[in-house]
Amino acid sequence: MIADSKTTSGRAFVRSLNILLKFARLYGYDHVRTVEQLQIAWRELRSAMPVGTENGLLLGATGAQLLLDGVPLEGSPAEKQFAQLLSAAGLASIQFFPSVSEEELARFARAFPTGKAKPIELANQLKAALVGIEGIRLNEICFVATDSRLKDASVAAQLAAATLGDEQDEFKKWLNDPQKLLELIAAAQGSKEGGPAGAGPGAGPGAGPGEGPAGAGGGTPGLSSGGTGTVAGSGAGGGLGAGFGAGPITYSSATMVDGELVPTATEGTGNIYPGGSFVPQTSASAELVVAAQGVIPGGASAPGTAGRPGGLAGPGGVGPGAGGSGPGSGGGTGVGAGSGSGGGRWRGSRSGSTPSEDEIYGILGALTSFGNIGAGQGGAAAAVTFQNRMSELPGNAQDTLKQAIAALAAQAPQGQTDESVLVKLAEHLAIKFALERFETGEVKVNAVRQMLDRMNQEIENLRKILGAHEDKLTEAGILVEGHREILDRQFWAAVPETHKQAVLLSNDAWCIPPKNVQSYVAELIEKGDVSDAISILQNYAACAESDEADARKKTAVGLSEMAELYAKADPKLLGEALRHLGLRLNVEQDGELQTLVSAAFVRLSQEAATTRSFAVMEQALELVSGVEAQRPGVGRSLRGKMGIEERVPEFVEEALRARQAAAGMTNVLKMLPQTAMEQLAARFNRCGLREDAEQVANLAADLGEEGLQYLRSSLRAGPITAAVEIAGLLSKVDPQAVEVFLPARMKDFPRPSQDRVIRQISASGAPGRCRIFLEILDHVDPLIMPLVIDEIGVTSDREALGRLLTIVDGDLPNGASPYLQVKAIEALGRIHAPESISSLRRVIEAKKMFGWQHAQELRIAALQALIRLDPELARDFVGRYGIDRADLALAPLDVAPNSKFVRQRRHTRVRLLKPVTAICTFAKEALRAEIKTASLSGGLATINRHIAPGTQVQLRLQLGLRNVQATALMRDSRTQDVAFEIVDMNLEERSKYRRLLADNQSHSTPAPEPRTQPASGEAAA
Repeated sequence: MIADSKTTSGRAFVRSLNILLKFARLYGYDHVRTVEQLQIAWRELRSAMPVGTENGLLLGATGAQLLLDGVPLEGSPAEKQFAQLLSAAGLASIQFFPSVSEEELARFARAFPTGKAKPIELANQLKAALVGIEGIRLNEICFVATDSRLKDASVAAQLAAATLGDEQDEFKKWLNDPQKLLELIAAAQGSKEGGPAGAGPGAGPGAGPGEGPAGAGGGTPGLSSGGTGTVAGSGAGGGLGAGFGAGPITYSSATMVDGELVPTATEGTGNIYPGGSFVPQTSASAELVVAAQGVIPGGASAPGTAGRPGGLAGPGGVGPGAGGSGPGSGGGTGVGAGSGSGGGRWRGSRSGSTPSEDEIYGILGALTSFGNIGAGQGGAAAAVTFQNRMSELPGNAQDTLKQAIAALAAQAPQGQTDESVLVKLAEHLAIKFALERFETGEVKVNAVRQMLDRMNQEIENLRKILGAHEDKLTEAGILVEGHREILDRQFWAAVPETHKQAVLLSNDAWCIPPKNVQSYVAELIEKGDVSDAISILQNYAACAESDEADARKKTAVGLSEMAELYAKADPKLLGEALRHLGLRLNVEQDGELQTLVSAAFVRLSQEAATTRSFAVMEQALELVSGVEAQRPGVGRSLRGKMGIEERVPEFVEEALRARQAAAGMTNVLKMLPQTAMEQLAARFNRCGLREDAEQVANLAADLGEEGLQYLRSSLRAGPITAAVEIAGLLSKVDPQAVEVFLPARMKDFPRPSQDRVIRQISASGAPGRCRIFLEILDHVDPLIMPLVIDEIGVTSDREALGRLLTIVDGDLPNGASPYLQVKAIEALGRIHAPESISSLRRVIEAKKMFGWQHAQELRIAALQALIRLDPELARDFVGRYGIDRADLALAPLDVAPNSKFVRQRRHTRVRLLKPVTAICTFAKEALRAEIKTASLSGGLATINRHIAPGTQVQLRLQLGLRNVQATALMRDSRTQDVAFEIVDMNLEERSKYRRLLADNQSHSTPAPEPRTQPASGEAAA
């Protein structure tokens, strides 16, 4: 029970400690939650070690495993991370003694960093925090350079450690230098393959030094030549001899030719070390090679004074050393003799056999091991591990590795280290092996890609070990090329030109990464081989209909990436690629492939729209229509993503600027009747110049019956907003349809919509718009009727003469005011119909018992119209019927039939000498406005807020003690000014307003006529 209670409490303490450290990282150690958690951890620790007990609590860590008194704990991922943190810091365990206090536990917890820190920093902080604490002890992992590391090491490894030292960086430098790495491998091979040690007896009585000539070495046929042995004997008994041959010899070497090692025979001076390895004297690594290969003892003699080294022949031969003689001291003559023999083989020549795939994977694994050695070991441990790993490789694999290192060393600058040597070496081997298999026909190009993927997985482990530089670049936000792409690019660069073109024209072209295809085709285009480039791109696109799912997948991805290249090489290639993808979409069953093929189809369509390839866009739309018939959902999704419909406004604007539609654009717009007509209608409504409006109307007419049908259906039964927007364009291209469908709907339109329809039909300039206005006159709001009559007058169409005369005679539509009679009289003046003279005379001359029968404003308007029709007759009326010349000053303006503007000013605008203050009332809100420019039809006012166009307002102009009231509709605003148009006004009020304008006109010049499209209130655009 006691043990179970301690284990349970100990586990609870471990969890609480982990939570405490987590709270500290989140909130800091002074936060209330952290303080509470510290108290909880202390209670659980005390529960695990009650007061009076002698046994403490040992918390150990090995890897990702926590141990409590040696028993593994099944912890959560957070506790596993805690174990990894302790292990990385080099802490084997933490001992809690029963004497521990709460203060000591708090100091221990506060030693853990709250932010990111290296493991070594954690260990140092814990050590510093626990100074003077007796209740907690840290047990560290300690590696001691004793027999535990060298007990199984050879003498060669021990001497290598002595040469390299215990510095890890020194061994990493050797791994990062191709030349020194080659020497390391040669040394490792020599330690396993060297010949037996030489032996040389020596004897001689007496004492004293003796010197003798060198012995001649002889070589054994078939092996490397023997060196000239250096021999020295020592008198007074004999000595132990050891040495190496030195001097001019002939040795086998290897020379780089076309990236491969070719054996050669070269005369040179160097050292042949025991075991058969040769290193030229220029190498700085002689000490390492000697150390790695060991020492061959010389001859042994009877006990006596130790002698100088004896003789040793070169490898591959036996060389006896001649004895030396010399005067001896102590009354004797010393005679010594020594001989040595040695044998060995230099594996410097290429074996001639191609390594197998397993051998290549073995080499890649060995390189990963070398990376681990350089990253985590140094000195003797590194030498032992390196030597053992090399010995595990077959001889053919060792030769292949040395050849690859030699090729890399030939390209690298002398003495310059590179941290990515092992990675480059692995990539070189992988690419060379894949290329040889491909060139010999053992594998096809699709299998090459799979082979490179497998080898890349092996190389990836090496990159993770040596990838500190790439990690720094990534953290800095610099994009690093993917490792798989690196292998693909390097393999493709190594493939001969003839093989490249053959592969790209085969059914396996999809196996080549898109970047490689793109670079090769771009080179062909630069060289002028456009036909070959087109053939390659056509063949690649055809792979989209391959029977292999992987081929279709990679082709779809490749086409997406190469869309710009297809458009650049030949726009027709876009259409051909789209055809393959469109046909595939109709039959593709795999969901993932459908997505990829759809994405490629969309990308190519977007490129066609970007490059204005209208023929390709037309083909893409036809293909989408086919897909919609088979798969409606897929087709609708494609149509919304292709980007062609969104670019219709751009197409229209470009056509207007060029004054003609581009070739094929009309066909594309025909396939998008709704989008095209909506955009054309919106653009038509924005036209300020007659020429632009005519061009838009012509383009709409070119779209044919489908486009017109959409306009008719929108006006007949579409939403009100849609019907309003298309009314102007339809009245231009098909006025009969507007005449039939618009009157029935007009009465249901709100007043602002009616106003907008009238203005758009007027701006269209359609020849039959007068009949349209006559049809809708009785269906519009009474406030809109004056605008309709005004537009009828602008048309100058005699067809409206009868209805206008009826209105002048007093037969008004329902709800209309006498203000409509004034507008009708002005319209008669613009029509220039002599038949209306009699009606105008009646208005001017009619009297009642006291005064004139008609209002002064009607009579002035009638006389102004009569002046237009019969100036001679009108001259007799001036001054006789209560109308003087001052009253006739503000006459309606003539409307030029051939004006370049779609709308023209109807009355003279007068700049007021002093701004007139007006109160604008709408929606129970009153705003103050200042009118600076005005005419009988409207004006410009400055208001401190925006009022939507079409809004009805009541104007009250303050003229001293008098007020002039009118009903107006707000128009477009310019900066701070807003235009308004008067739609109803009491005739007496209009007389006051006329006098105001006449007085200002007599004292100032009229406001200048605009050089561009007018935009003021008196029916200007």
